[in-house]
Amino acid sequence: MAKKQVFVSGVILIVLLIGGVGYAVAQRQAQPANRPVATTMAQVAIFDRLGVPLAAVPTSQEPLPARYAQLPKVGNHVSVNFEQILRVHPSVVYVDAALTADYATKLKVSQIKMTTLDFTTYQQLTRNILQLGMTYHQVAAAQKLLRSLKLPPKTLKKPVKVLILVGMPGGGFLVANAHSYLGDLVKRAGGEVVGGDVNQSLTTPNPQAIAQENPAVVIRLAHAMPTQVKQSFDQIFQQAPYAHLKATQTGQIHDVSAPDFGMTANLQVVTAYRDIQQWLAVAQ
Repeated sequence: MAKKQVFVSGVILIVLLIGGVGYAVAQRQAQPANRPVATTMAQVAIFDRLGVPLAAVPTSQEPLPARYAQLPKVGNHVSVNFEQILRVHPSVVYVDAALTADYATKLKVSQIKMTTLDFTTYQQLTRNILQLGMTYHQVAAAQKLLRSLKLPPKTLKKPVKVLILVGMPGGGFLVANAHSYLGDLVKRAGGEVVGGDVNQSLTTPNPQAIAQENPAVVIRLAHAMPTQVKQSFDQIFQQAPYAHLKATQTGQIHDVSAPDFGMTANLQVVTAYRDIQQWLAVAQ
C-alpha cells in the first residue's frame, strides 16, 4: 500500500512539473522574446522596411508607417516617457548614438537592455541597417534597402565651399563641420565644408573665419520649428558678414529641415544628396 501511495505521489509530481513547464512556455509565447522599442523616426523607418515588429515607437509629428500606427508612444529625447517604456516590457531599446545620455542611466537602473545605433554618417547608416538585418534575420530585406540608398556618382568638376549652419529655436545657431551628417554628404558630392572646427561636429560661429572663407553655398538646417528658425536666420543674414557672402549675393542660401534633412542620417539620404549635388553644380 505504501509503495502504491509513493507511486501515485510521484505521478502527481510529474504531472505538476509538466504543467508548470507548459505554463512557462505559454507565458513566454504570450510575451515574445523580440520586443524592440525604437526611439527615433529614422529607426522606425528602417524597422518598417525590414519588416520587424516593434513594441513601441517614439512620439512624433511625422506620420508613422501603418504597421506601427497604433503602438504605444514612448516620447522622444526632449521628453522621454520611461513609464511607457517599462509598460511594454521591451527586449531592447534602440537609442541614437548622440542621445545615449538621455536614456542610459534610467534604462540601466530598470535593467532594460539598450543598443546604440549610430547614424552620424552615410556609411554608419548603411552599416547599422545591415547589422539590424542580421539581428532580425532580414538580411535580404536589408540588402534590398541598401541598394535603394546607393548614392549617385560625384559629378562636380571642382570643389565648392559650403557653410552648414544648424539653427535652434530662440535664434541661436551653430556651425557644422565635415564630420557631421550633412558635412559628410557635402564631401561626397565634391564640396568643401568651411567655417567649422575640425575637432568638433558643432561649434559656435566665428564671423571672421566665415567671412574669410566666403562660401559659395550656405545650408541652413532647422533642428526644430523650421518657420521660426528661418525667420531668425533671415534677420542674421541681413547683417555682416552673412549679408556679404558670395552665397547670399548669388541666392545660394538653402533652408532645410526634416524629414529630408536632419542632424543624423535617415532613409531620405538620397533625396538630400541629390539636392546638395544640384546646389553645388549651380554654384561651381
